[in-house]
Amino acid sequence: MARPSVALVKPSPVSRCPPMNRQIESMEGAQQFDGIVGQSEPIRALVNMILKVAPYSFAVLVRGESGTGKELIARAIQRNSTRGKAPFIPINCGAIPESLMEAHLFGYQKGAFTGASSDKPGLFEAANGGTIFLDEIGEMPPPMQVKLLRALQEK
Repeated sequence: MARPSVALVKPSPVSRCPPMNRQIESMEGAQQFDGIVGQSEPIRALVNMILKVAPYSFAVLVRGESGTGKELIARAIQRNSTRGKAPFIPINCGAIPESLMEAHLFGYQKGAFTGASSDKPGLFEAANGGTIFLDEIGEMPPPMQVKLLRALQEK
């Protein structure tokens, strides 16, 4: 069975950290890891990685096959960060029609197109300092991926 992996957009060296291992051992039943269950070495390494990336405010790439728990990992990263109480917005990029994708992500202003009778904030604005989890990003049309990359770089 394939396991999800976490890749940092701004990589940092990964090393074993005994204080974190003790923290992991003392977290039995802790809410910030709700849904991530297990005591195997790969799960411990995953929790260790979550604790390492959570304090930093940069994009994290979580990879894995369908059903491996990528969203659980993203939620755990957010819960353990300073954004823990801010919104967590999951977006299935493969489920949004291409014609609506830009307006859905970035919003629009009144009068921007026929039928735009009022301003509508996009999901990036709605996140308001929280986390946006982009699932199935490979299903997003390439031109929209470029716009998304630009938005993330200008963040």
